[in-house]
Amino acid sequence: MEEKLLKIFKLADSLNEKQDKVYAQIIYTADKNKTVEISIISKENYSYIERCQFNISQNTLLKLDNLIELFKNYIDDAKNK
Repeated sequence: MEEKLLKIFKLADSLNEKQDKVYAQIIYTADKNKTVEISIISKENYSYIERCQFNISQNTLLKLDNLIELFKNYIDDAKNK
């Protein structure tokens, strides 16, 4: 799981560098639930485009895989413009 989270952090940085319309936001709350919230936000009006929240204490590997693909799609979209 740690490798997937690290990949998401790196993709979020890449998204912020390559996309001029959106940016990524990652919020981690270290309470008993260990909640992670990952969002893609519009730079124009600061509205949420995509938003996902999950608890690290649960089995979240499928969600992490989906988030990785989501970031890759936004980054690829920036490359194609």
